[in-house]
Amino acid sequence: MNKFYGIGVGPGDPELITLKALNVLEKADIIFAPRAKTKEESLAGEIVEKVLRKKKEICELEFPMTNNREELRERYFKSAELILQNIREGKAAAYLTIGDPLLYSTYIYLVNALLELAPELIVETIPGIPAYSAVAARFNYSLAEKGEKICICPVPEDMEDLRDVIKKNDTVVVMKVAKKLPMVIALLEEMGILHNTIFGSHVGLEGERLINGRKEPFTLSEKEGYLSTIIVRKGKK
Repeated sequence: MNKFYGIGVGPGDPELITLKALNVLEKADIIFAPRAKTKEESLAGEIVEKVLRKKKEICELEFPMTNNREELRERYFKSAELILQNIREGKAAAYLTIGDPLLYSTYIYLVNALLELAPELIVETIPGIPAYSAVAARFNYSLAEKGEKICICPVPEDMEDLRDVIKKNDTVVVMKVAKKLPMVIALLEEMGILHNTIFGSHVGLEGERLINGRKEPFTLSEKEGYLSTIIVRKGKK
């Protein structure tokens, strides 16, 4: 065995896991799932356990919530070494990610570490449905139409940077919102486009919150920024 699978499990609803992802997971001998140091269990692991026909070994890999590059690099390489050890033992190994593996995901850095340690490793990435697609679908909200520009970005440190991004694009998908949620909402209100905005948090999961700016106010707190997505079309009538 010399192959590693990276699997996107979608935004949270187990029914949004693709058939291809499920088929690979059913064949896997060991499944690795990321877990933040502040969380008790891996969310991606919980989602997958709901659809697997038989119980699998799920190994949680803890990643610290830090911007310290050296600390993160050390953690990714330790995780990569553990995964490679299992692959060399002949186990079919898969790694889970919420949403899509190649969009703002720990998977990207993990794969880099794996290939640095084992350049001969074959990596197969199976895409997952990103959160913004699930949020848009819940409202039948058009992300982009003919000739329109769309930008997918994390919340910048400076809200003026986000203002510029919104001005330059027809649709903006704002991810990695977290504690900056109140600031983003305040900016959109100031720009007069909050009515063109939709919000989704924990889509498909317990505690799901959905808001359509045309129908209800954005009464949100900082804590609701986790696992949330904001989509705004500034020109939508």
